[in-house]
Amino acid sequence: MEKERFHYCLPMEVVEWEFFGQKKRSAGMASAFSDPAYLRKRCKAFLKKVRKRVNDVVTTDETLRLLLIDDIHQLDKEFRRISQTNNNDLEIFADFFMFIAHLLGWAHVDGNFYRRPIYYQTEKQREKDLNKSSQLNLPDGLHEAYKRRQIIKQLRSEDQSYSDIALIMNLTVSNVKLLENAQYIDIHYQDILSRRGN
Repeated sequence: MEKERFHYCLPMEVVEWEFFGQKKRSAGMASAFSDPAYLRKRCKAFLKKVRKRVNDVVTTDETLRLLLIDDIHQLDKEFRRISQTNNNDLEIFADFFMFIAHLLGWAHVDGNFYRRPIYYQTEKQREKDLNKSSQLNLPDGLHEAYKRRQIIKQLRSEDQSYSDIALIMNLTVSNVKLLENAQYIDIHYQDILSRRGN
């Protein structure tokens, strides 16, 4: 069934919750996104959050920060033009993908990476994240050890040194090496998941 350009959109309501939290934004607003004016207003609110977050977290690479702020500015210009009569969807897609490209390390329109994004969690954030996302009831610490091991394997495959990985992950070099060689973690983790899947 073909949808109207502006329509009931549950994924946009979920985006709303992601930025503002389910408790702060009322449910049942998915149909409101069928109104271009409402969509414009909410997109501007999302961008305001994104701009603040970029300014808060991109603190050691001014060139990247300026690139991202410019991408946000371009998106903002396109969001202002959203209307029933002006179909600028492709321009919004283009600006959005350019923002993602810059965020993930591409630049200079030559297909090459110029940055390596590093995502970091404080101990408290990691704890909260694991509590909210791990509904698997795994033994304490197994999920985190498995995830750390996957990150180490990925970084080693990208020729990162043990000392760089230790710095990134807030571990000692010897712990990085221990985790890298701890294949039993993967076996145990996969075994538990397969038993729970049956």
